[in-house]
Amino acid sequence: MVGMSNDLMGIYDIRGTEDAGLTVEYAWNVGKALADWLPTTGSVVVVYAPTVQHIAKAAIEGLRLQGRNVVDGGNGDSARATSYIKTAGLSGAIVVGRDDSSDMTIIELYREDAKRIDSESGLKDIQEAVLGGNFLPAATKGELTQFV
Repeated sequence: MVGMSNDLMGIYDIRGTEDAGLTVEYAWNVGKALADWLPTTGSVVVVYAPTVQHIAKAAIEGLRLQGRNVVDGGNGDSARATSYIKTAGLSGAIVVGRDDSSDMTIIELYREDAKRIDSESGLKDIQEAVLGGNFLPAATKGELTQFV
């Protein structure tokens, strides 16, 4: 997809600045790719730092367009996301954070067993899907709920 950077995905996560390509559109496609990649059906939780909420909201929309129900976990980190996966039996998670020391947004992806998706366990496949951008939307958009 034009404008999508191949340099944002690392070994353990996705990181970059909006100037370097980690845009709202990129996050939207990450959500779509994760929705299609996850091996189990079910809801996905998204937690985020308040300063990057716009990136998280784009990932939420991508998940929903692919038919995934999404739980908006609000302000949180990877510990909160993995706790949600375990306690609510969710299919995965997206954590959108901010590293102020490097001025970067960081996106971490998790699967149904609350394990991080890294370059050895699916991040490369997700990257290929994001870069390809050939997503077929689901017949029904996923629902959005708030974690209570």
